[in-house]
This record gives sequence, structure tokens and C-alpha cells, in this order.
Amino acid sequence: MLTVASGCSSPQTDLDKKTIPTNSDQWQKNLGTTFEQLPKADQQVLSRYMLRMKLSGAYESGAMPRTTIKQALVQQREYERLHPNNPTGKKSPLVTSQPANSANIQSYPIALLPVKTSDNDSLNQVKLQFMLSNHGPVAIQSFKGTLTMQDAKLTQGKSFNIPLTQFEPPIQPEQSGKIIIESSIEDINVMRAIKNTKDMTIMISEGVLTLEDGQTVEFDESLMK
Repeated sequence: MLTVASGCSSPQTDLDKKTIPTNSDQWQKNLGTTFEQLPKADQQVLSRYMLRMKLSGAYESGAMPRTTIKQALVQQREYERLHPNNPTGKKSPLVTSQPANSANIQSYPIALLPVKTSDNDSLNQVKLQFMLSNHGPVAIQSFKGTLTMQDAKLTQGKSFNIPLTQFEPPIQPEQSGKIIIESSIEDINVMRAIKNTKDMTIMISEGVLTLEDGQTVEFDESLMK
């Protein structure tokens, strides 16, 4: 489950009025503060809703009308009631025989959550929040490794080292947990990329997930080749 401490609940009227931009480029800019004010349970549901919309491409295609946070929470809870084993709408891979690392990446996808940055962040520490989803059969106890961000604005990927992160409680199957790091970002293009995640992909390039039953899942980008 998401491990960030719960904030104060937003007034109900705010949830009724605050809308999720139909352009995903604006999610971080417009939702950062509101997202942090939601109760922990609502943060989890809204995160899965946004990931589901991102995976479906609905917002990018203009197929979705403007939706309030309250409507998004209601829609996502109903979707999860109907699809308890696939809360983010992740499509099953068409190829059944895959390299181990590729299968691991699909089982444990990761995304950058809405974050609030200021004009003074470019040369200072920026708080980055990643959502790790567990599509595997066993709960995730911890993670340590490297995340790599790819974006059309970047000539090469940007790597983030993740220290040993314990999830309390463990991330149960078909649930999500948050990884929070402080990173010094001096490249203006990287700063632009984290503010506009439309063309961004993030993957675990190397590292180890430790599962609740003691097993480990290893990631190694070289296995993709």
C-alpha cells in the first residue's frame, strides 16, 4: 500500500469541483497539492485511476471528458469491484515466452506520481515519488536498485539510485506502494521531463525486490539484450 503519511482530507466541495486535466501533461502541475491532502486510501485509488488512464491512452486521445476527483474515485472503485485482479487495466502480454527481465518489468511496473516543484528546485533537492505496482502473486517486502527514466526531451536516460526501501505494510498483489527519494536535478531538460510526463517511461533497470516469502526478484537491463 502507499507508504506516505496521510494528510488532512480535502473538503468535500474541493473533490466535487477539482478536475483532473484531460491533458496528462498537466497532472503534476495541477494535482500535486490536492493529491498530498487526500487520505491515504484515496491517494491509492486515485493513483491507480491515473495509471489506468495513462495505460489506456484515453486522455492523450481526447476520448475522456473532464472528470472531478470525486468522480474519478467513484469510477475507479467501481472498476476495481468489477476487475479485482486488474485494478489498473494492465493488458496481458501477447507474447507468452519472454525474457525473464522483460516479464519482471511487466509484473512490477513503476510510474512517476504527481509532484510539486518550484522555480527554485532546479539546483536543489527535488522530492520524487514513484508508484510501484505489484502484479505478481506475492507481497513485496522491500526494494533496492536503480530506476531509469526515458523521455523524448532527453538525449539519454536519467538514472535514480534507490536505497533499500522497506514497505510497511508489504505491497500486496494488485496493490501499489510509494518510493520517495530526494534527488539533485541540475539538468533543465530533466526538470522539464518530470513536470511533463506524457512521453515518459520509467523502468527498474537493475535491482532486487524482496518478497514476503523470502524470494527475490532480480532486475538486470543487460538481460533485455
